[in-house]
Formats: sequence, C-alpha cells, structure tokens
Amino acid sequence: MRNRTRTAVLALAALAALALAAVATAAYTSPKLSVSYAPGNVTNIVASASVDDDSTARAAIVIPNGSAVTATAAPGTKVGTAKAQVSALALGGALLPLAGDIVVAPPGAVAAASQVGCIGPVAPQLTLLLVLQAAGQTINLPAYIVPTSGAQTALGSTQLVFCLPPPDIPADKGGATFGAKFLTADLTLTNVIGPVVQGAWIAFWTPYNAGVGTANQAATVASPAAIAPGGITLAGRKVKGVRRLTGRVTQAGQGFATRVTILAGTRRLATVAARANGTFTYRVPKTSKATTFRARTVVAGRSAPPLCTALGSLGVPCVNPTVSGFTATSRAVRLR
Repeated sequence: MRNRTRTAVLALAALAALALAAVATAAYTSPKLSVSYAPGNVTNIVASASVDDDSTARAAIVIPNGSAVTATAAPGTKVGTAKAQVSALALGGALLPLAGDIVVAPPGAVAAASQVGCIGPVAPQLTLLLVLQAAGQTINLPAYIVPTSGAQTALGSTQLVFCLPPPDIPADKGGATFGAKFLTADLTLTNVIGPVVQGAWIAFWTPYNAGVGTANQAATVASPAAIAPGGITLAGRKVKGVRRLTGRVTQAGQGFATRVTILAGTRRLATVAARANGTFTYRVPKTSKATTFRARTVVAGRSAPPLCTALGSLGVPCVNPTVSGFTATSRAVRLR
C-alpha cells in the first residue's frame, strides 16, 4: 500500500510539473492586425491569432488620428458584417466558422456588468454588437468605441475594444459558448470609421491566464497596421532605335520588390519584377506597334518589420507589424 501511495504521489507531482511547465512556456506572440479601406467609407479590419497561443482576453485597437468616427446611426441599424473562425475547445478543438451582421447595439442589449468589466466606467461613444451565427446558436459579441487614455492618447484619440470570454472554463461559469477560442476575425464597417491617407492602427492584445479566466496583463503585446499611400512612376526613352521603359514602385516614399504589369493601351504587354529598391525596366520589342504605355501594380498588404522599430516606445513587445496594400497606375507615356 505504501509503495502504491508513493507511486501515486510521484505521478501527481509529475503531472503538476508538466502543467507548470506548460504555463511557463505558454506563448502569446501571434496576434496580427491588418486594415484597409474601400470606396463608400468602408473600413476592413482583419485580426488573427494562432491556435497554439494563449487565448485572447481583450483587444484594444487604437484608431489613428484623422479618422472620423460616426456614431449617429440609430440603435439596431446594420453598419457592417463579420466573419470569424474559432477553435471550439468544448468540441475537441474543431474549427468553427461564424458569420453575421454588425449592428448598433439596442438599449439593454449589453449587460452593464459586461460593459464595465471590459471598458470600466467610461461611457462609450458607440457600442456595436456582432450578431454571429454558429452551429445553430447566436453569439452576441459587443465592441466599444471609447476614448484612449494615458500614453495611448499619443497614438490616437479613440479605440475599438473587444473583450472575449475565456474558452477554457465552463460556459455556466462565464466561459465561452462551445469553448470558443478566437483565431480570426474579418470585420467590414460602413460609415463608422473614416479612412486616413497615412497613419497606423495599433492593436493591444492581452491574453488569459490559462484555466482561471483572468487576464494576464503582463503578457500584453502590440501589433501595428500601417496605412500608407503607394504609387508607381513610368518614363520612356528611345536610344538607337531601342525603346526602354523605366519606373519605380514606392509606398510612403520607400521602394520595395513587387510585380509590375506593362500595359499598351488596355492590353497587357508584359509583367516585370521591381527590384528591392522598387525600380523596374522594360525593353519594348521592336515588333510592337504600341506607342502609349502605362505601368500598373497591385500590392497586397504585407509584413513591415521597420514599424516595430519606429514604435519601440510602446512599452510592450511589438509583434507582426503590417502595412496596407494598394493599387496604382502610372501616367501614360508616349514612345514611338
């Protein structure tokens, strides 16, 4: 009996050590944000985190100065759409898609205790409600536009704040439905947050302490998403009968490698590579009868490591910086 007891104690000790090791090595480095705009005062916000990271407790996304926030829509008005994916821990970690509308929260739709628990006593400028459908159930997730405070006021005057329920405690004790652990969210808002030509959205992400439903403030990280204008130039020159086009792709004044389409009128003539400094060249075939040329580039949002260097004073680790994409077409160049 004594040997069995000792074996059981050692087994429990080993399990405890493994649990502590898991907590000690838990990570929270994957949160990522990207933002883009579309005609019609449409703002698209895409956020993501890894299934292997700790669960997200709170995301506070600082909106850049110069973005006009419109808070005049009547309660119940649809102002956007949302798509998301979660890992349903209560369903063995199955990936669960969610989708629905974003509406201005009607009176009483968000419990006062829930609001205070997320944003404190501050009165929101606007409360939104993500009405998400998943596996036959409706999940209502509030989002608040509130003023920034403290050091964050230098980054922007307002922020969009989400608080998520913990996925690893029972739903009847305040945990998430299905044990839903946030992985991705794609939000499209219309006539809520105006665009800026240049600036940076900065999300501050705070994870949960695993298994206890409390926020781990010390593990907060920031992920910036820059908005910057892009452009493309084109010039032409004919030397000894050879027609050559040259140009450069830049964003916020900086060149970078990408692909460029050379157009003859509206017809695609060729695709060339821009170098690391953004410059590109194209030699027009002697057989081509085209005389008017343009250059066009479609650049997707991408990683932007220099952003974290520029934001070194945030006071928390900076991870996964991004910069917005753009589409640009050069002026027409005539070259006979």
